[in-house]
Amino acid sequence: MALRVARLLRFAESAGVTNRLLLTMCSPAEAVYVKRPVDSVTVPGAEGTFTVTNNHSLIVSQLKAGVITVRDGTDLKDFFISDGFLFFNHATDGSGCCTADVSAVEVVPTSALDKDRATQVLSELLAAPKDTEW
Repeated sequence: MALRVARLLRFAESAGVTNRLLLTMCSPAEAVYVKRPVDSVTVPGAEGTFTVTNNHSLIVSQLKAGVITVRDGTDLKDFFISDGFLFFNHATDGSGCCTADVSAVEVVPTSALDKDRATQVLSELLAAPKDTEW
């Protein structure tokens, strides 16, 4: 694993990426981003929403259901996550690129969500008997 990370960081450095936040965001089903250089990522932490940028202080945080916003210049992308964790580490290779790894149970672009279907499923879940196991 450490060798793989070192190779990815060398790739980022050789591609001219320096002093950027390298974001990896994945679920068991897919990798949405793998070491993608971004400006910031805003996440729904268990203790509240917060934003991570390059050179943030070291952090490991549990994430709750909510929206993750990825900012790259003027481009903003939003993703819904059900829950997960964020791991932030400082650069170890001299590139100045810190890493933020989001590991979530489910990652879905908010543009792919169907509000009417979600409302229907939520209503059904709330109407289910309390002793029903899912």
